[in-house]
Amino acid sequence: MRLFRKRPDEAEVSVAVSAAVGQPVAYNHLQYNSGALTGTVDVRDAAGFDAALRAAYETLAELLGDDVERVVFYLSGSTPDAQPVTPAALGLPVPPSGHDLAGKYR
Repeated sequence: MRLFRKRPDEAEVSVAVSAAVGQPVAYNHLQYNSGALTGTVDVRDAAGFDAALRAAYETLAELLGDDVERVVFYLSGSTPDAQPVTPAALGLPVPPSGHDLAGKYR
């Protein structure tokens, strides 16, 4: 049985995840307790993007509980020489869901 609980405000979630990542990102609630995290973060390399993605996932997991598995991460990275870093560089689907990231980060 699933208990109903109030979802945190989108703006509060955006602020918390931005603080964890160290750069601004945006979170939006979608239907059926799902959501979307969007943004491009400046990173040094794929390892830096992995750290940012992990921080975003862990923060969302704290705020949303199991609903984090329904979040789609439209997050990408950009290196100092303007090279894009996508979740594909980490062996993840593009875009990954929270369910995909749970397998990597839990």
